[in-house]
Amino acid sequence: MHKENLEIPGTGDSIPASLWLPEDHHSRAVVLLGHGLGVDRHHEYNLRTAALLTAEGCSVLAPELPLHGERRPEEPADGDAVVSSWQAYWAGGGVQALKEEWSDAQSYAIDRFPGMPIGYFGLSLGTQYGIPFLADNEEIEAAVLGLFGSRPRPQTRVMNEYASSVSCPVAFIKQADDEIHPSETADHLFGSLGSTTKNMIAGPGRHADVPQANMQLAVQFLMRHLGVR
Repeated sequence: MHKENLEIPGTGDSIPASLWLPEDHHSRAVVLLGHGLGVDRHHEYNLRTAALLTAEGCSVLAPELPLHGERRPEEPADGDAVVSSWQAYWAGGGVQALKEEWSDAQSYAIDRFPGMPIGYFGLSLGTQYGIPFLADNEEIEAAVLGLFGSRPRPQTRVMNEYASSVSCPVAFIKQADDEIHPSETADHLFGSLGSTTKNMIAGPGRHADVPQANMQLAVQFLMRHLGVR
């Protein structure tokens, strides 16, 4: 696959991003790819996912999150500091800011690849901000979510507020021994999604140990609903 680093024009500052293209540069669809907490868009997870998607003929656009990578104001002291800074950002207007940023990424994809179907792929933190982005979004044709959870009201306010407004087909990845988002919370979030077409892809292991076979199942789901297969 071929990689291009670029800047997405934003409603505020421009957004650093990477674009991966299929080997033959012939794209059949575009997938917006969200990365996780405390890493950046060049993380191994993004590279592996981009490789799976470009092999199917998709171009993959991965923006850098606020407080991450090139957009990190300073190195955090430890993992707890990463979590705390993100929680403060999320609670202090981050939900709407991220919804706008991902809308900017979507607009860039539409302009760069006119007429092509657009999908979304975001696990863990990528689901946290992905669900507000996907809510009431009629231009994203399918998504892969997972490794995240919610609990009934009044808990998990943002997930409960937005999940029912997600209507595109969704493949949802869950890990049976997830130490961050227990199985019952993933089940609640999956059940809360408004999508009429949604598949649970469950596997053994902890949060970060998603079997490659399950990643491939999720990609196959995405390809079918983007019309690539």
